[in-house]
Amino acid sequence: MKSLITLAALAATTVFAFAEAPAKDMKGHDAMAVQTITQLEQDWAVAIAKADIATIEKIAAPEWMISDPDGVLSSRAKSDEELKTGVYKCEAFKIDEMKVSVVGHTAIVFGLETEKSTYNGKDSSGQYRYTDVFVKRDKAWVAVATHVSKVAKS
Repeated sequence: MKSLITLAALAATTVFAFAEAPAKDMKGHDAMAVQTITQLEQDWAVAIAKADIATIEKIAAPEWMISDPDGVLSSRAKSDEELKTGVYKCEAFKIDEMKVSVVGHTAIVFGLETEKSTYNGKDSSGQYRYTDVFVKRDKAWVAVATHVSKVAKS
């Protein structure tokens, strides 16, 4: 009986030890993912200010969509075109704060940015809250969705 209890305790300890290992590994992977996505967000901000479509196309998946402050849903192709043609011009784009949450192969970014910009020739400068959704594909993180809301002036 004593050996059965010892065996059961040993088995339980082994199960808990192996169950704990993936959690620690996943947290390490999460930290790496947070670092990678944080850098992608910074690169994206610079690319927007420079109208660098090539960089944007590396960060945002072809099916990426944005819901803008007016509630308009636009494709990456439309957003890229607006940036290329100057419909949307961004002189400065600064990320003020960012929180990245990773769940498996999905990451959600909650951020706040300030930009100096125009849209259709009208000043669109201000501070914006945004949410970006990234997914991991073929060992790379790509953005698939963005939602943006303008922060009301106080």
